[in-house]
Amino acid sequence: MTQAVQQMQSPVAETRKTAVADAVAKVRQIEQSRGVNREALVEIKAVLLDLAQRKDLFPLEDFPLPDEKGLIYRLSEDADNRFALYMSCGVPGKKVPPHNHTTWAVIVGLDGNEENYFYERTDGGTGPGPATLRQIRHEQVRDGTGVTLMPEDIHHIETGNEQRTLHFHMYGLSLEHLDSRVMYDLDAGSCRPMSANPNIVYMQ
Repeated sequence: MTQAVQQMQSPVAETRKTAVADAVAKVRQIEQSRGVNREALVEIKAVLLDLAQRKDLFPLEDFPLPDEKGLIYRLSEDADNRFALYMSCGVPGKKVPPHNHTTWAVIVGLDGNEENYFYERTDGGTGPGPATLRQIRHEQVRDGTGVTLMPEDIHHIETGNEQRTLHFHMYGLSLEHLDSRVMYDLDAGSCRPMSANPNIVYMQ
């Protein structure tokens, strides 16, 4: 995986770092006391929604897109690679095929709209190979909203062609250590291992 380092020169960098650390501490406590279940993830989503209201700490200019590809900025990660919080910056027209995470995930919007389509696997399998999915719901992630995913949940995301997006993505284990994920091809009726995203910038 390609790894880069972003030096934080923004005047709000230190305040942002403190706010992120406080939010992650709350999330850590929720998981410790409640475990990993849908009710706990709703509480974690509420923490991230509160953080997302601090728009002054997350200006677009602090999360530039150097080219036509999306970019993910890592805001926080524990020493054991748990409780990883990212700022996902999507380009207009971004699409990610259906996939799972193998850890819990919470996505919260700050700027721009992201369509989330959720599926259940109908062939009885769990790993790579022949696979069929059935769409079960659709949700939109935008400013003031978010979605939660248990480790086994499957979704795909799309953004419109009008604007970039800026969203929090938080995972129980960092993206770089999710080595058992699968991505689905609806047309082919199959799934395969999902490669790690190489476009991650580590903010210090």
